Amino acid sequence: MSEWTGSAAPPPAPWWSGGAALQWIVAHGGRRRAFQGGLVIAAMLFVLSLGVSLARISEQYRLEARIQRSGLWMAAQAQVELSRMMSVLHRHMLGDPDAGDAAVKLQYEILLSRLNLFSSGSGATEYAEMGRLQDRMPDIHALLAPVEGWLARLIDGDQEIDAQIDAALERLESLLRQAAQQLHLERQSAAADAMGGLRSLHWTLMGCMAGLLASVGLLLLLLRLESRRAHRMLVNAEAAARLQRQAERTLRVLIDSLPTMVSAYDRQGRYLFFNEAYARFHGLREDRLVIGCTPEALGVPMDAALELALGRQMPAPFMEFEATGANGEVRTLLATAAPVADDSGGAGQVVHVALDISDRKAAEQRVRHLAEHDALTDLPNRVLFANRLRHALSSARRQEECGLGRRSFALHCIDLDRFKDVNDSLGHQAGDSLLLAAAERMRACLRRGDTLARLGGDEFAILQTDVGEEEEVARLANRLVRVLGLPFVIDGCTVHTGASIGSVMAPLHGRSAQELQQCGDIALYRAKSEGRGRAVRFSPEMAAALTERRELEADLRVALRGSEELFLVYQPKFDLGRADPVGCEALLRWRHPRRGMISPAVFVPITEEAGLAADLSRLVLRLACGQIRAWMAQGLEVPVAVNLSAQHFAGDQALVLVQEALVAAGVPARLLEVEVTEGVFIRNADAAREALAALRALGVRVALDDFGTGYSSLSYLQHLPFDVVKVDRAFVRDLRPGYGSGVRVVDAIVRLAHGLGAQVVAEGVELPEQLEALRRLGCDSVQGFLLGRPMPPEELEALFDAGRQAAGKVA
Repeated sequence: MSEWTGSAAPPPAPWWSGGAALQWIVAHGGRRRAFQGGLVIAAMLFVLSLGVSLARISEQYRLEARIQRSGLWMAAQAQVELSRMMSVLHRHMLGDPDAGDAAVKLQYEILLSRLNLFSSGSGATEYAEMGRLQDRMPDIHALLAPVEGWLARLIDGDQEIDAQIDAALERLESLLRQAAQQLHLERQSAAADAMGGLRSLHWTLMGCMAGLLASVGLLLLLLRLESRRAHRMLVNAEAAARLQRQAERTLRVLIDSLPTMVSAYDRQGRYLFFNEAYARFHGLREDRLVIGCTPEALGVPMDAALELALGRQMPAPFMEFEATGANGEVRTLLATAAPVADDSGGAGQVVHVALDISDRKAAEQRVRHLAEHDALTDLPNRVLFANRLRHALSSARRQEECGLGRRSFALHCIDLDRFKDVNDSLGHQAGDSLLLAAAERMRACLRRGDTLARLGGDEFAILQTDVGEEEEVARLANRLVRVLGLPFVIDGCTVHTGASIGSVMAPLHGRSAQELQQCGDIALYRAKSEGRGRAVRFSPEMAAALTERRELEADLRVALRGSEELFLVYQPKFDLGRADPVGCEALLRWRHPRRGMISPAVFVPITEEAGLAADLSRLVLRLACGQIRAWMAQGLEVPVAVNLSAQHFAGDQALVLVQEALVAAGVPARLLEVEVTEGVFIRNADAAREALAALRALGVRVALDDFGTGYSSLSYLQHLPFDVVKVDRAFVRDLRPGYGSGVRVVDAIVRLAHGLGAQVVAEGVELPEQLEALRRLGCDSVQGFLLGRPMPPEELEALFDAGRQAAGKVA
């Protein structure tokens, strides 16, 4: 059987070798304690076996002695002597010379001596009957007490006393005979017990022998296990020594493979060890000429961490320092040093660790740059721009507090116009190119101390420092508008865009970054609302206007939650052939509780900017469909046209809104007409086509509003025929004498629409000559102030009733 060696776990031992027992013992206390416990168990087993054997042998001796005791013999001898006594008396009465007086006295004395043996013992009797005899000895003596006197009388010749002597001896004989019988039975029982004890003693001795053998075997096993343990300890010690040597080699390879520079020094600062990274950086070799020298002797500078650990014998925190490598390159190192205590706890060696963090420092600077700059244009982002804006405000405030006068600067908030259109039509790559080109143009307009930042999307901001007068702010803003208004060539395509700029002076219009940015946003909003492509400087009146707009937005939110402030009026449409009303257009109105009537041109843009377009459209559709149902209850079927925002057609929102309104009101889809402008195709042309096709499949009529004022109208009409094409009021306005071009344009629209199977509706008819011109051109329907202004539903109902009655009279 091979012995286990090495550091791995030993193989399992067979059951007969004690391996299982050893495993159990080891699992419950450890090898050493298991060995000591085994010795105690073996000793206890040995003593117990020996003690049990001696006790059982003593017990068997006692049983056998009980058999050999003389109780039964004494009883038998007493009976024999009694019989002899009675025989001697009988022969004495017959005159036998051998049974004379002396013989009678002698035999009586012998009988008494035999009886006295019953009471001669001092300990416990072996039989119960012997105890009873001893207890009755006083009665026996009392029985024999008169016998001696009677014998004297008998010897003297009194023959009559013989009967009394015989009676006493017979009673004694009866008593002895019973005792003998009982003692015989008890002796037989004791013999049986002795035989059983002998058999029990046999098995007990065998068990004790087995216990002795087991204890000896256990001792031998423990000695064998201890021997094996000692052997394993020796093998493990040798293996541990090998592992230690291997670990030392592995540790050396590991330390040499680390990019960290590791070195060790004695208490005088002399080299004890350094790894490959340290040697490469400082151009050293680990040999006898180097080990034992100080770093100064080899021209290696000592950093503060190493000096602290050597001088004060205390650990040094991580410290950064610059060191020149063997190649002459200056690198940034992060180092620490700590003393290693010797066996007595005193100051011993010092270990020094240094890590080259030059690349990490460069990466941190790069990360910091990325965190503060825009990834596309490499301009400062919102975070860095906000920091510079706060720094400019702090500098201006300190200069003013020091009495050096007011130092002004300007903030310009810039948005590129129509950037989303470029992004959607030419793609995001073209949009990125446009942003880069715009950034370069703006950067060319700035001075050295100015800051241009991209805040996100197409939002830019400029910090114009050291502004002496407001004209400087205006000149820079106008120059930016001019250069950004020039055409861009992006991927071979000429792109026309522009910029809206809101400018604010600091600290005139604000003494905090938040105030300045809010004022700049207000001026930018004004520039956009005035038609884009312009620069606007902030004024306090703009803030008041913005506050008013926010109040209107808040009031509009309240009105959309179910009040009766928002309501519909209906402008009728008339058939040019019969001059009868054929439908109407629903127009939304707002009766403000404090401001009175507010024009849709004011509050509709607010809803779109505030994200309330869907709520507003839902309200308009609900009111329109509810009115259609009310008219149907009165027997009128009036088609109603509703304008929907282009925002709803970028997905399926428009279809969902229309379906919800139709289902809620329970009206037929043919009585609802949805008017959309050509701007619906700007956001997502494919989604718009799908939404319009779904509406037409639902049965809803689709009208193209303001035809001719958008983009690529002919292409839209060709790919998705509309049910109705509405001629914009700008073309109807030109239907006057002397405006031949207006007639030709409307004529082309009518012919094109009819050619595609669509009806033509002209809006904004205010003059009779316009109505007559449209009739000659073949227009189907018209609407305008000339025939009917927007009216409440009751008036429109009356108008349709009048038309129905007139038609009945004609019929």
